[in-house]
Amino acid sequence: MNKYRINFTVLIGFILLLSLAGNAQVFTQVNEISASISATGSANMATADDAWALFTNPAGLSRLRAPELVTGFSRPYSQSFFTSQNAVAAFPFKKYGTVAIGYQNSSSTYSGKSLSTESAYTVSHAFYLQKDILSTLAIGYALNIYQVDYGRSAGLSGDGSDGVNLGNGLCIGLDLGISGSLHERSWVGLFVKNLNSPEMGNSITSMRLPRSLAVGFGYEPYYGLKTDFLIFQAIGNQKTQYRAGIEYQVVPWLMLRTGINTEPNRIGFGFGITKFNFTINYAYVSHPVLPETHQFSIGFKLAKYDK
Repeated sequence: MNKYRINFTVLIGFILLLSLAGNAQVFTQVNEISASISATGSANMATADDAWALFTNPAGLSRLRAPELVTGFSRPYSQSFFTSQNAVAAFPFKKYGTVAIGYQNSSSTYSGKSLSTESAYTVSHAFYLQKDILSTLAIGYALNIYQVDYGRSAGLSGDGSDGVNLGNGLCIGLDLGISGSLHERSWVGLFVKNLNSPEMGNSITSMRLPRSLAVGFGYEPYYGLKTDFLIFQAIGNQKTQYRAGIEYQVVPWLMLRTGINTEPNRIGFGFGITKFNFTINYAYVSHPVLPETHQFSIGFKLAKYDK
């Protein structure tokens, strides 16, 4: 048992070391991945165990026991011109780990015409490096194909009908996640976004996509209650974001969630309802300046699947 404690301690030390080394930016940095995540203040990276882990810490995909299909939608800050949607399909294959594919899209429109569109297509694989009744250690990686379309300029008419095409871009980013646990009650996780520092465009129009580093901790004092804490650092940004959240399973079919984060200071809360392998989630997220965000997601799990 001492060996497992040592392994867990080494993992924590390794994660803290990377977090210090990374203190040195998908396109727009978005915390609100899905309703189940947003409601906890986007803090549940270390305890992620469903298909949504693809976007928060791909190592969490290793905990899936059955295939899952999930999708979500929101209008960030309740703005009618701005939409965001995503979807994930994840498939566990026992000793070969879990494979997942995902899609993210956000777009802004004006008078029915597209101003800009950002899309990401993701393929991920996660597997256990170690798993026994006392501890687990998993790793996950994800390959992202990023695409952006800037639409057309306003033109002389001002509505884009006679504008010029502003161009588009394409590049590839790599994410890396690590997750460890003791007795499936204490968790620690690390997630590095755009590890390879992808660059879009060329010459004077080139830009590096945002990179970030997140270190998370989770604890389940008793079954049905999970607490999370996360430290998030956008590389190149001097401000560090802190997040904390709680999930409480009131009854087998109802989950309540709440959470907070800093920079900016925001509060989130929501719920999840599960019946007949279907899950519907809702989240409300505040903002100190902009209007609130209402987020919805739905998922389906093939609980009887056995590969």
